[in-house]
Amino acid sequence: MAAPPLSQAAGYGVVVGLGALFAIVVVFISRTLVKYANLKSDSEEFSVARRSLGTGLTAAAVISSWTWSTTLLSSSSTAYNYGVAGPLVYAAGNTTQIVLFANLAIQLKRKAPDVHTHLELVRIRYGRVAHLTVGFFALATNILVCSSILLGGAAAINAITGMNIYASLFLLPTSVVAYTLRGGLRSTILADYLHTSIIFIIIFILWFRTYTSDPQIGSPRKMWELVIAASERGNGPEGNYLQSLMTVKSIGAIKFGVLSFLEYTGVVFNDASFHQKGIAAAPQSAARGYFIGGLSWFSIPFCLATTAGLAALALEQTSPNFPTYPNRMTEAEVNSGLVLVYAAQAVLGKGGSAAVLLLMFMSVTSSISAQLVAVSTIGAYDIYKVYINPKGTPDQVLYVNHVGVISFGVFMAAFGSLLYGVGADLNLIYNMTGIFTGACLMPLIFTFFDNRLNKFAPTIGIWLSFGAGVGVWLGTAKRLLGSVNLVTVANVSPCLYGCATSIGVGLIICVLCSLVAPQHFDWADVPKLVHSIDDSGNEVNVADNEKGYDKKELDNALLFTSIGGLVVFLTLFIILPFSLYRNYIFPEKFFSGWTVVSVIWAFLAFGGVIVLPLWEGAPLIKHIFKTVIAIRRGEEPEAWAGGRLSERTKAKFGGPDLEDTSSGNSSTEKVAQHQPKTQQTGEFTGEGSAAVTVASEKGGLDSP
Repeated sequence: MAAPPLSQAAGYGVVVGLGALFAIVVVFISRTLVKYANLKSDSEEFSVARRSLGTGLTAAAVISSWTWSTTLLSSSSTAYNYGVAGPLVYAAGNTTQIVLFANLAIQLKRKAPDVHTHLELVRIRYGRVAHLTVGFFALATNILVCSSILLGGAAAINAITGMNIYASLFLLPTSVVAYTLRGGLRSTILADYLHTSIIFIIIFILWFRTYTSDPQIGSPRKMWELVIAASERGNGPEGNYLQSLMTVKSIGAIKFGVLSFLEYTGVVFNDASFHQKGIAAAPQSAARGYFIGGLSWFSIPFCLATTAGLAALALEQTSPNFPTYPNRMTEAEVNSGLVLVYAAQAVLGKGGSAAVLLLMFMSVTSSISAQLVAVSTIGAYDIYKVYINPKGTPDQVLYVNHVGVISFGVFMAAFGSLLYGVGADLNLIYNMTGIFTGACLMPLIFTFFDNRLNKFAPTIGIWLSFGAGVGVWLGTAKRLLGSVNLVTVANVSPCLYGCATSIGVGLIICVLCSLVAPQHFDWADVPKLVHSIDDSGNEVNVADNEKGYDKKELDNALLFTSIGGLVVFLTLFIILPFSLYRNYIFPEKFFSGWTVVSVIWAFLAFGGVIVLPLWEGAPLIKHIFKTVIAIRRGEEPEAWAGGRLSERTKAKFGGPDLEDTSSGNSSTEKVAQHQPKTQQTGEFTGEGSAAVTVASEKGGLDSP
């Protein structure tokens, strides 16, 4: 392995110093929202952000949750392994499930709007055994996700700076735990927004440097020539048409794309962090947010890998700036995700290494933060409130949330260290995850959409599916590759067959359970069994209190996500790759257009997940600035008067001050009942989440 281009001090400076800086910034923003937007630091705010996120921040949260260090590293490795087919199948294979997941997010709001986690619905439908079974696989998903994120990020930071991997594994989560403890889900989403902004900026820098000004490449035409030359040297995989790196006809790439789609559909549907953000989104924002987030995420691996992965192929044997020159990268280096690291160093020098170091830090911390909140919420609402203290107060639930954040932060660092110690790498964890997630996929889908599924499927059925998947996975590795070890079980083919078996057996079991021995479930029972907790310790039915839960609106949203998800799936995963799966090698002009499309898509994504939240949150930002200025002048802010309605707002809406909650029907709710959908944010505010409720009615407030 090449010598690190940066010092260990740079690694510790970013991981510790920048981590502390981001924690301070996010905590400051959270305190500002609490002070001027009247958010309260209770369990509802911590776990589900009072179900008030707008479209833009929902999209940013989704894209951040899915932009792992694994995404950035393995997408570039896929381009290195398969050529131009790699970025396409990676992006297509991991995008469609996000859009499809929007159906689950909307269905959860239609059928069980009060829940804090998707596991609560499982417990209500099937009982404790199913609850514990599905909970085990949900937590296993979170653990595997965090392991791959941390291992990939730590390996890349080690290659760039020489920083000790074990130190990285423990220090990376530290700042995330700090700001997550302070503000919960909303703080993590605000941090995600900042991190995602920087990730896009770095991708743009790398693309423009590579394709416009780099003396070694400098244009799409030169990149095409260098990659074609690499193909002629025999660097293309045998499964590619004419062993070319400029073709989409690649059996290896297609297998990888199918594996990615199957296993990471299971990841998304099982990952509690995606459910948390769906629950946290305002009803009218969930569908649009997941749709925009999914399409925007496509641009990240597509643009980045088309740049870095192909740059590595072009320069590794032609440029002295490439770390392995004149040799090719080893399989171990590729599997560790170092394609992006070496390509950035070759194109941007030490600046490229610093950019990737920053990229790794941003992607690791942003994706881990969502996992911390998700796991801590499961601990609070699915373990503590169910099995330990069913009558727990809001303060007790919030305390358990905090303990869960710290505990899981320590655990995932220790578990990542264990995996690294036994020799597990990014490639192994990435490919094997579907064995675990596939077993639970079909029972979850049937739980959300079929009221006939009986409790056999999410209990014994899941274990049967898991056992079948593991058997096929290990058996195929033995049969095809001759032995079972860490190298053979990480191969794409055994992982693909094992994952497909888990999903297929689960589908058969669910269909039989629904048709042969149906156990009918009445969705009307859900609101009676799950309640949220207000600030005074009273149980509140969220669906009754929020005007946004409009059945017709949610029905239309489900129709939109169903049709939109099908269109995206057919277009990106079927039509686009398979229309190019023929005896065709990209000519120079076609490849030039291909690269330009990749960066245009990235710019559109930047608008959707970076600019849109600012535009939607502008009313709140304006309100906060006006409030701060008024306070500094010694004036009483019109829209914020110690938790009371302004006189103008009283005259417009009527009703008592927001502090009056003795009747059990707070004036926040009363104002919301009269609130026209065109009302501008900042007209009134008060205790609890009044500002949030008003803003979410408009659909134009993103942050709080």
